[in-house]
Amino acid sequence: MRLTADDKGRLTCAELFPPRKTFDARRQPDGTLRLVEMVEKEVPVVKPVRTSDGFFMLPVKIDKQLIRAAIRADRDAR
Repeated sequence: MRLTADDKGRLTCAELFPPRKTFDARRQPDGTLRLVEMVEKEVPVVKPVRTSDGFFMLPVKIDKQLIRAAIRADRDAR
């Protein structure tokens, strides 16, 4: 597929670039361009519960690996 930019440097192709989607564009060392669609993932939110002692605790056990993965994905998206 061959795409040609318009006078303002825009590319349009409904097949490749759906409306309202975000893409990350990077030029590779060999001169090629790499386009990656940015996908937002749902991050679970857990609200703590106050105990009778006045302390907070989580109502469910959270896997540390899932927390690390969610934080890493958020940092990589920026």
